[in-house]
Amino acid sequence: MESVANFLGTLGSTVFRLAAICFVIVNSIAIGAFALSRSRRFVDAWTRRIVTIDAVLLGVGLGVPLLAGAAKLGAKLLAGMTGGVAALLK
Repeated sequence: MESVANFLGTLGSTVFRLAAICFVIVNSIAIGAFALSRSRRFVDAWTRRIVTIDAVLLGVGLGVPLLAGAAKLGAKLLAGMTGGVAALLK
């Protein structure tokens, strides 16, 4: 059961880290492209896409660790309950 909890903890932190890195990379590239082009049309055309990508990365970066933590808690509670039931049946 500990291996499942460790896997879920590792999964949550890895996904958060990757989402944060991608967030920084995407926004750095966008800022660089916007600063170099200085084109209002370019900014208008890409702003909606960049905001959508940021929202997805934010949702994944916060949602997956939250769900992994909840699943980890559920796995520990289930292990505790089954251990308690097994002790009663002895």
